[in-house]
Amino acid sequence: MKVTERAQERWDAIVERFRFACILHRDGKEWESRRIIKEELPPLIKQWMQMLPTGLKEDAKADLRDMFTREQSIVDQGHKLQRLFKETLVKRIIPQVEERIAAKYRSLYVTKMEQNKAKRQAELEGSWVRPTYSEEAPKAPEGFNTGNRKVRIGDVSDMIDALQEVDSEALADSILSLDDIVQGMNDANIDPILKG
Repeated sequence: MKVTERAQERWDAIVERFRFACILHRDGKEWESRRIIKEELPPLIKQWMQMLPTGLKEDAKADLRDMFTREQSIVDQGHKLQRLFKETLVKRIIPQVEERIAAKYRSLYVTKMEQNKAKRQAELEGSWVRPTYSEEAPKAPEGFNTGNRKVRIGDVSDMIDALQEVDSEALADSILSLDDIVQGMNDANIDPILKG
């Protein structure tokens, strides 16, 4: 007996929603995960079972149990990979990239300061007129988040380090979402690897 295309589509929806519920659970979103499992899945499963030929209904229950186990395993493995990738990204890769960028900006900053100093010196030497200064108070930069770390004004190195610490975790989270990792694992068909 053959499963209809509509039954297959319903099965794919069940797998997708259960996987999403597992991901939400792993991400600590218990309420959303439970809502999917208690409210969305039962009607989907019931409709799917009704679309199956009578001879396949017993096998369908076993298929559901296998799918639940498989998807939980994929999400668990994805979570482990996410932790490993995130640890490597946060502790090794991001700091190296940021240090290179910071060194470049430090160099540019020092060059610019030296140019400004030379320009002021040339102005003072070439003119008997006293230089004028603006009376406006400098504005604090907006959007500079250093977390709880205190940074001295003018200490570019400390500012860059503070920004690196605050942004590294957020960057890793945005790059390594559990949903993307699990989808990649599913697309790679790692089920035989997990069973072996």
